[in-house]
Amino acid sequence: MFKIAKLNQVKNENVNIELLTQEHCKYENGKKVSSESFKTLGFDIDGKIGNDEYNFSFELNCRLEDLLKLPENEMVDFNKYLLGGETWLNVKGLNGVEPLIDIKINRYLKTKFLIFLTFYTDYSYDDEDYSGMSEITFDLKDYLDK
Repeated sequence: MFKIAKLNQVKNENVNIELLTQEHCKYENGKKVSSESFKTLGFDIDGKIGNDEYNFSFELNCRLEDLLKLPENEMVDFNKYLLGGETWLNVKGLNGVEPLIDIKINRYLKTKFLIFLTFYTDYSYDDEDYSGMSEITFDLKDYLDK
């Protein structure tokens, strides 16, 4: 489910969850002293209202295995698991803006998760304010063995 603006249901909604590799480097005195890479997830949600296209995307900043440490059947603040500066709302094909986001996650079975997010913008390129919500479910085991 993806809703935006006046909580109109977005049509032709498409949720794409992609396995990504992130590399984190540590520098001291301008020199790289360590580097680590790990698998994580990227989320891309798109759809239409009339002729207007919307796209919302974000990436995680943690290893997949870290999600298995979340408690079961408890809503957890998920903001600290997002990669900073990588949450974007693209509206009507204009340049993306970084929305203000509140995101929670619930691990409801051993490897199954529900993400619930709400967002709003305090600026955009067409001088409109946008707000919305989305619910995403996924099974982590679909990504752990890849």
